[in-house]
Amino acid sequence: MPSHRAAKVADRIKVVVAQTLENRIKDPRLGFVTITDVRVTGDLQQASIFYTVLGDDEARANTAKALESAKGLLRTEVGRELG
Repeated sequence: MPSHRAAKVADRIKVVVAQTLENRIKDPRLGFVTITDVRVTGDLQQASIFYTVLGDDEARANTAKALESAKGLLRTEVGRELG
């Protein structure tokens, strides 16, 4: 069971990533993405972000590529917001 702090950090990361995807990422490959869960390690050093994509297999593949290319910006925004 995650600690209260880890749960709060995970919730904040979820909000920051969702807002960044909505407002900052302009990649046309990015489909309709929903961030479903964020899991943070006990030491708060790593986070796994889970998402779903509305659409067919091609839309999911294109969205995965867009998210992979946006990974640096997402990490930067999370670091800036959680600093």
